[in-house]
Amino acid sequence: MSSHIIRSNLTEWFNKRYMGGFRSKRHGTEYFHAETQTLTPQEIRAETSGEKFHRDTQTKFWRNRRNQANQERATQMTKTGCYVTSETDVECEPQPYVTADEFHEIKVGKAIIIQCFMRQVFARQSAKRLREERERRIKAMAEANKRRIILSEKKRLKEIESRLHPKTTKDFEILYSGLENWRIQETSRINSMQYSEPARLAALADLLDQESALLQKIDRLKIAANDENRENAVMASPKRWPCSDDSIVLVDTPNTIRARELRDLYHALNLPLLSVDERLQILLHVKYTVKEFDCNLTREIVELIDREGDLVSRGRSAASLEGLRKRISNLFLQFIRTPEFNPEAASHQKASMPDSGQSWKRDAAVYYCRGCTRYKPSTDFYLSTTMKHLGKCKDCTMKENVATQRKDDSSYGDMLKLIRIQETIKRKSSGVPSDMAYNAMALLQESDMRYMVDVIWNHKSAISGSRNMEELILTRWNPDHELSPWNCILLTKAEAATHDRRPDPAELYSAEFMQKITQKHLLARQHFGELPVMANYLKHLYVEDRDGKLVPRVMQAS
Repeated sequence: MSSHIIRSNLTEWFNKRYMGGFRSKRHGTEYFHAETQTLTPQEIRAETSGEKFHRDTQTKFWRNRRNQANQERATQMTKTGCYVTSETDVECEPQPYVTADEFHEIKVGKAIIIQCFMRQVFARQSAKRLREERERRIKAMAEANKRRIILSEKKRLKEIESRLHPKTTKDFEILYSGLENWRIQETSRINSMQYSEPARLAALADLLDQESALLQKIDRLKIAANDENRENAVMASPKRWPCSDDSIVLVDTPNTIRARELRDLYHALNLPLLSVDERLQILLHVKYTVKEFDCNLTREIVELIDREGDLVSRGRSAASLEGLRKRISNLFLQFIRTPEFNPEAASHQKASMPDSGQSWKRDAAVYYCRGCTRYKPSTDFYLSTTMKHLGKCKDCTMKENVATQRKDDSSYGDMLKLIRIQETIKRKSSGVPSDMAYNAMALLQESDMRYMVDVIWNHKSAISGSRNMEELILTRWNPDHELSPWNCILLTKAEAATHDRRPDPAELYSAEFMQKITQKHLLARQHFGELPVMANYLKHLYVEDRDGKLVPRVMQAS
């Protein structure tokens, strides 16, 4: 039996080496030598260790034990037979004793100091936010004011341009309206000057002469505008396609390219001070362009071009050819306006009439004008909800207006356009009705706006009484309902902005003022509600409540 000590690493698993032994002949049992028969370290650890697979293996147990602190063991003092050095001793003086209440007061005081500093931080952060908000508001107000100034300046320049160089019918209506206002003011001034009867009549006659001279000037401007519009009638503008980012994309089509080529030829045909060779080259180009089509118009143009070319080659002066060139220009403009030769012209033409040499269109609405006694399409008439029948066309109505009243409805048209844009924006967040294009304001025209502003609201703001048409606007009386003649109020733009911020008008106005507004709504409902179109609209989308007020069906159902 070996006597040396076995040293094994229990962290490693190993097998003992075989050192021999013997087998019992009686029982057949094998016996090994002493080292081989001893237990391995793993077997010893398995026998001595506790049970591993048990629920208490991961359980935490608390043990309370008393220990002697190091400080208390070192409190031995010097005495007989024991010496303790005092070189490292420190003398400590006791401080005043602090009770629990005093300590609590100290903590409260320190907490108050911390609160003061924290409130100071919060106040500084709040002040910083307020300053930033104020700066943003001031910046937004400055930008809005700048935009307003730019828009007013553009509008003023546009008005000056429209007065100096009128081009459209609205521009001439503004001129005639301004002339009529000037005539009324001058007549009132002459009648109030207390002239004698002969002097007053002489002043009025002088005023009449000035009015006649101004009318002649306006007529000359109208003739010049007609000539300019006639030259600009060539349809050569590219197609304008709006994009999702509010930008406009210009697209040229084969029709617009063809129209642009014809426009350039027309302008070249009317250029003055050209040499003989340049003129002959332009005539040749026009001739080849019109010869692509064979009809009476093109044959006449070719004949006139040949005649001018012959006369120019013989040395005739430009003054003697002025009439011939004017005739060629007019015929070529007629060629450009014909859809068979210029397809782009088809989208700019009106419906064909019986007296134009073309066939009737079965689906074209044609009405009789009582002024010029001619049949014209419905687009040539002014339509209004107050109309019971179509009387006179636009041309006859404009001539009658120039001869008698000289009213200007452009400001009412601008107000109606602005109202429709604002109402479209508001209706996106409102639930009545779902169709954006079908609403009460879409059924009204400029004449209806004139009646609402001048008759129902007396052409002044309901609050301040301002009569400046540029500042007046119709807005919703009840913000929850759509804008209509029976749910509106005439205010200035600043007053309308304040009014729209209040959800309930009762919080902003007195009972007497609200009663006055209700009376105006009743007048508007009585005037517009009797019309067939408006009555049908009211029947489908409105219902009366217990108080007799019109309430949208969606709001009433909810």
